[in-house]
Amino acid sequence: MARYAYIIAPLLGWVVAQSLKFTLSLRKDGLQWQDFIISGGMPSSHASFTMAITTLIGLQEGFATPIFGLALALTGVVVYDAMGVRRTVGEHTAAIKELQAADNMDSKVVLNNAKGHTPAEVFFGLLIGIICGLVVYWIF
Repeated sequence: MARYAYIIAPLLGWVVAQSLKFTLSLRKDGLQWQDFIISGGMPSSHASFTMAITTLIGLQEGFATPIFGLALALTGVVVYDAMGVRRTVGEHTAAIKELQAADNMDSKVVLNNAKGHTPAEVFFGLLIGIICGLVVYWIF
Protein backbone atom coordinates (compact mmCIF):
# COMPACT_ATOMS: atom_id res chain seq x y z
CA MET A 1 0.00 0.00 0.00
CA ALA A 2 2.92 2.34 0.67
CA ARG A 3 3.80 2.39 -3.02
CA TYR A 4 0.45 4.05 -3.71
CA ALA A 5 1.05 6.89 -1.25
CA TYR A 6 1.75 9.34 -4.09
CA ILE A 7 -1.66 8.56 -5.57
CA ILE A 8 -3.52 8.42 -2.26
CA ALA A 9 -2.26 11.78 -0.93
CA PRO A 10 -3.60 14.02 -3.72
CA LEU A 11 -6.82 12.05 -4.02
CA LEU A 12 -7.37 12.33 -0.28
CA GLY A 13 -6.71 16.07 -0.50
CA TRP A 14 -9.25 16.40 -3.31
CA VAL A 15 -11.91 14.27 -1.57
CA VAL A 16 -11.56 16.13 1.74
CA ALA A 17 -11.71 19.56 0.06
CA GLN A 18 -14.65 18.63 -2.19
CA SER A 19 -16.52 17.07 0.75
CA LEU A 20 -16.05 20.24 2.80
CA LYS A 21 -17.10 22.37 -0.17
CA PHE A 22 -20.18 20.19 -0.66
CA THR A 23 -21.09 20.45 3.02
CA LEU A 24 -20.58 24.20 3.13
CA SER A 25 -22.69 24.78 0.03
CA LEU A 26 -25.72 22.64 0.85
CA ARG A 27 -28.61 24.13 -1.02
CA LYS A 28 -32.02 24.95 0.27
CA ASP A 29 -33.55 23.82 -3.02
CA GLY A 30 -32.12 20.29 -2.82
CA LEU A 31 -28.90 18.60 -3.75
CA GLN A 32 -27.56 17.94 -7.19
CA TRP A 33 -24.58 15.84 -8.28
CA GLN A 34 -22.90 18.95 -9.72
CA ASP A 35 -22.67 20.33 -6.18
CA PHE A 36 -20.01 17.72 -5.39
CA ILE A 37 -17.81 18.32 -8.43
CA ILE A 38 -18.25 22.07 -8.97
CA SER A 39 -15.16 24.25 -9.25
CA GLY A 40 -14.59 27.33 -7.16
CA GLY A 41 -15.73 27.89 -3.61
CA MET A 42 -14.38 27.14 -0.15
CA PRO A 43 -11.89 25.43 0.06
CA SER A 44 -9.88 25.10 -3.14
CA SER A 45 -9.63 21.44 -4.11
CA HIS A 46 -7.03 22.34 -6.74
CA ALA A 47 -4.75 23.73 -4.05
CA SER A 48 -5.48 20.81 -1.74
CA PHE A 49 -4.79 18.23 -4.47
CA THR A 50 -1.42 19.65 -5.48
CA MET A 51 -0.26 20.61 -1.98
CA ALA A 52 -0.97 17.12 -0.62
CA ILE A 53 1.45 15.50 -3.04
CA THR A 54 3.97 18.34 -2.67
CA THR A 55 3.97 17.85 1.10
CA LEU A 56 4.36 14.09 0.78
CA ILE A 57 7.24 14.48 -1.68
CA GLY A 58 8.97 16.90 0.68
CA LEU A 59 8.59 14.56 3.64
CA GLN A 60 9.60 11.36 1.83
CA GLU A 61 12.18 12.59 -0.66
CA GLY A 62 13.46 15.71 1.10
CA PHE A 63 12.74 19.40 0.82
CA ALA A 64 16.03 20.12 -0.96
CA THR A 65 15.44 17.71 -3.85
CA PRO A 66 14.70 18.60 -7.46
CA ILE A 67 11.42 16.64 -7.40
CA PHE A 68 10.17 18.68 -4.44
CA GLY A 69 11.10 21.88 -6.28
CA LEU A 70 9.18 20.70 -9.31
CA ALA A 71 6.13 19.78 -7.20
CA LEU A 72 6.25 23.15 -5.45
CA ALA A 73 6.48 24.96 -8.79
CA LEU A 74 3.48 23.01 -10.11
CA THR A 75 1.51 23.87 -6.97
CA GLY A 76 2.42 27.53 -7.47
CA VAL A 77 1.15 27.48 -11.06
CA VAL A 78 -2.10 25.81 -10.03
CA VAL A 79 -2.66 28.32 -7.21
CA TYR A 80 -1.85 31.27 -9.47
CA ASP A 81 -4.28 29.97 -12.08
CA ALA A 82 -7.04 29.35 -9.51
CA MET A 83 -6.76 32.82 -7.95
CA GLY A 84 -5.92 34.78 -11.05
CA VAL A 85 -6.90 33.43 -14.44
CA ARG A 86 -9.94 31.30 -13.56
CA ARG A 87 -11.30 33.89 -11.15
CA THR A 88 -11.00 36.64 -13.76
CA VAL A 89 -12.66 34.45 -16.41
CA GLY A 90 -15.54 33.79 -14.02
CA GLU A 91 -15.99 37.49 -13.35
CA HIS A 92 -15.94 38.25 -17.07
CA THR A 93 -18.50 35.52 -17.74
CA ALA A 94 -20.85 37.00 -15.14
CA ALA A 95 -20.45 40.47 -16.66
CA ILE A 96 -21.16 39.19 -20.19
CA LYS A 97 -24.29 37.41 -18.96
CA GLU A 98 -25.51 40.62 -17.30
CA LEU A 99 -24.96 42.57 -20.52
CA GLN A 100 -26.80 39.93 -22.53
CA ALA A 101 -29.74 39.99 -20.11
CA ALA A 102 -29.88 43.79 -20.12
CA ASP A 103 -29.95 43.92 -23.92
CA ASN A 104 -32.16 40.83 -24.33
CA MET A 105 -29.46 39.29 -26.47
CA ASP A 106 -29.53 35.63 -27.40
CA SER A 107 -26.12 33.98 -27.37
CA LYS A 108 -25.25 31.05 -29.59
CA VAL A 109 -22.39 30.26 -27.21
CA VAL A 110 -23.14 28.61 -23.88
CA LEU A 111 -21.29 30.51 -21.17
CA ASN A 112 -20.38 28.31 -18.22
CA ASN A 113 -19.81 29.91 -14.86
CA ALA A 114 -16.13 29.14 -14.40
CA LYS A 115 -15.23 30.06 -10.88
CA GLY A 116 -11.85 30.80 -9.44
CA HIS A 117 -10.84 31.18 -5.83
CA THR A 118 -10.30 33.94 -3.33
CA PRO A 119 -7.02 33.99 -1.38
CA ALA A 120 -8.83 32.60 1.70
CA GLU A 121 -10.24 29.66 -0.29
CA VAL A 122 -6.78 28.87 -1.62
CA PHE A 123 -5.20 29.23 1.83
CA PHE A 124 -7.58 26.69 3.36
CA GLY A 125 -7.11 24.39 0.37
CA LEU A 126 -3.34 24.53 0.89
CA LEU A 127 -3.79 23.86 4.61
CA ILE A 128 -5.97 20.81 3.89
CA GLY A 129 -3.37 19.60 1.40
CA ILE A 130 -0.58 19.88 3.97
CA ILE A 131 -2.65 17.99 6.54
CA CYS A 132 -3.55 15.25 4.04
CA GLY A 133 0.09 14.91 2.97
CA LEU A 134 1.12 14.57 6.63
CA VAL A 135 -1.59 12.00 7.33
CA VAL A 136 -0.56 9.84 4.36
CA TYR A 137 3.10 10.15 5.37
CA TRP A 138 2.36 9.05 8.94
CA ILE A 139 0.17 6.13 7.81
CA PHE A 140 2.53 4.82 5.15
